[in-house]
Amino acid sequence: MADSLALERSAPHGSRPHASAGFTRFALIVLAGTVAVILFGAIVRITGSGAGCGQHWPTCHGEIVHLPRKVETAIELGHRTSSGLAMLAVFALTAVAFRSFKSGHPVRRAAVASSVMMIVEALVGAGLVLFQLVEGDTSVARTVVMPLHLVSTSLLTAALALVFWWSVPRAARAPSGDPRTVRMVWLGIVGVLAVSSTGAITALGDTVYPVTAAPLSERIAELQASSSHFLERLRVIHPVLSVLVAAQLFRIGSAALERLSSRAAGTFARSLIALTATQMLAGGVNVLLSAPGWMQVVHLLLSTVLWIVLVLLGAEAARPRTASA
Repeated sequence: MADSLALERSAPHGSRPHASAGFTRFALIVLAGTVAVILFGAIVRITGSGAGCGQHWPTCHGEIVHLPRKVETAIELGHRTSSGLAMLAVFALTAVAFRSFKSGHPVRRAAVASSVMMIVEALVGAGLVLFQLVEGDTSVARTVVMPLHLVSTSLLTAALALVFWWSVPRAARAPSGDPRTVRMVWLGIVGVLAVSSTGAITALGDTVYPVTAAPLSERIAELQASSSHFLERLRVIHPVLSVLVAAQLFRIGSAALERLSSRAAGTFARSLIALTATQMLAGGVNVLLSAPGWMQVVHLLLSTVLWIVLVLLGAEAARPRTASA
């Protein structure tokens, strides 16, 4: 009860406590919906449905209202529809943020960033279709665009996560932040973005050149053969970099548990450690099973949640919103 009163007293200026709570729930729903759309996008890539609407955007086969006649068209059209709804939701969240929080509030800044990144995402998606960087395309252009696409997606989810977390009223007895942990988290963020970028290239290679079911040693030898495509030879980078960054994330989680005293920081730190371990296990299973589509989606889901937790840990380390445990 006392904590509840403390939260009410520290509610953002210009917003009522119950209104702030409603906004926080809305932000969480938009974040979850956006993650679902991201996973849907992976399904589009895995099923080779990126050209399901032909070389047309935003129309499908030149029609505003199109009745799908193929599974690939239905998948691509479904993804476009869900992406459009997600964009409207982000724009609505930004509008409500400006109504609920005063000028200069970090929620406003994060909401604007989420809207900007949503527009960037739409433009990247349109470019993939209009320039035919879909299906079996193995060009250098697609190899460059895919990691950039994933980085922009990561920045979008980070902005939405911060909209959610910064809308939570700060407890009156919240402890001070820890700059050392913040610096470590920033290094972790760079590392995760690097791993995600190489993962996007690896996932593209796994889609265009499916991994053969063979012993790991034979697969490694095959990848380094002169006849292998550069996308196949690049596969080895992602697991090696993943192990190095995972060690860094374990260190960040352990340091946060030692240095940060807020309840949320402890939860985020423990979650980061658990998710990193689970993601490493999932990555190993993905390699052993020759990267089946369903496992790629699970791998992406885990990496997205891990990314969000890392961003929230950094936000809590900078300025805790919850009281000491």
